[in-house]
Amino acid sequence: METNNKPNKINVDPFMNAINAYAFTFLPKSITGKLIEKSGDYIKIEMKSGSVIVAHIDSLVSIWQLRQKPGVV
Repeated sequence: METNNKPNKINVDPFMNAINAYAFTFLPKSITGKLIEKSGDYIKIEMKSGSVIVAHIDSLVSIWQLRQKPGVV
């Protein structure tokens, strides 16, 4: 029996411009930040510190939206 293991593409569009938590294959722990851009197969996340992470979409294991709180970045 042949298996067809293709990477699952996560639809990040509902998470745009929101504070989310992310689990990546290259990080031991999840991180939080604002999803600010999706360009092709890459996403850009702005951290609270102002740092920016750019990652390939295939390295994203999961994403979940955190509860919106006024004034939280």
